[in-house]
Amino acid sequence: MRKVVLITGASSGIGLALCKRLLAEDDELHLCLACRNMSKAEAVCAALLASHPTAEVTIVQVDVSNLQSVFRASKELKQRYISC
Repeated sequence: MRKVVLITGASSGIGLALCKRLLAEDDELHLCLACRNMSKAEAVCAALLASHPTAEVTIVQVDVSNLQSVFRASKELKQRYISC
């Protein structure tokens, strides 16, 4: 199973730079981009996969300033990545 790395603010700035750096070091990672803007996130996802085709990149929509959004994203991430 691949390591899953959740990165908030992944569609720009430091979050995007971190995504690029992590994939440069290990393109077998599974990056989960946590972003507010889905259209930006989808563009970033496509660009990351184009430059690192063996990586796995997914998106979860979340606004970390909104507690309900954080709880919803948390529930979604548990369903995706935690098997019982």
